[in-house]
Amino acid sequence: MTFSVHFRTGVKTAIPVWFAFIPIAFAMGVAAKAHGLHWGEIVLMSALVYGGPSQFAALEPLGAGKPAVHILLTTFLINIRFLPMSATLAPYFRWAKGMRLFLAAHLVSPSSFILTHLHVQKEKSSPDSPVQAEILNEEGKYLDYYFGVSTTCFVVWVAGTAFGYWAALAVPPAFNEGLRFVLPGYFACIFALEIREWFLRLVCLISLFVAVPTAVLSPEWGWLVTSLVVATCIWGVERWMQRAS
Repeated sequence: MTFSVHFRTGVKTAIPVWFAFIPIAFAMGVAAKAHGLHWGEIVLMSALVYGGPSQFAALEPLGAGKPAVHILLTTFLINIRFLPMSATLAPYFRWAKGMRLFLAAHLVSPSSFILTHLHVQKEKSSPDSPVQAEILNEEGKYLDYYFGVSTTCFVVWVAGTAFGYWAALAVPPAFNEGLRFVLPGYFACIFALEIREWFLRLVCLISLFVAVPTAVLSPEWGWLVTSLVVATCIWGVERWMQRAS
């Protein structure tokens, strides 16, 4: 079986992403074990959902036996971020049909989106390059590059969660409670990287004071309702500030 030069280029470009995926996927497997999921369940989740933040967010309600509607709504709100990514990539894959298009849609991730979009823009800005001429004359080359990036990242993610779960099986029972901190630690690292401006810090502070009482009043829906209300209000404030400036 041979792969096109564009597919191989995508694979080479994705190598740094693999190293970024491995520790997160490994932590995903460990956290799944700590929340009571079986090995087959977490592997199937990684293969079908393929969204780190939404998978992490689903672990606690799954382990606690919360309503399916609660879990579906939470993961939907997190994964809706893929909508603008897919809309941006769609013109590059307009010739894709059937299973290739379905697979391309399933494998969208922030990494595959960014790398593919930057690759396309770079090729379009260099019309004199031989590679660009080949892409323009033969449809499907952008899709080959995308598959080189996305399929390998997908395999790394699924395999990483599987190995993470196996590693958690070797952890003594006394450490199981400590493994539960993998999940909040993951989100804490994400927030720490994003919260740099005073406005975002204020948002987090307000969310904290609002979320705690609502979670006490409604353990099942308090956090979710708070996130929806706060996010909507902040979006409105940002739009107002943009118009004012």
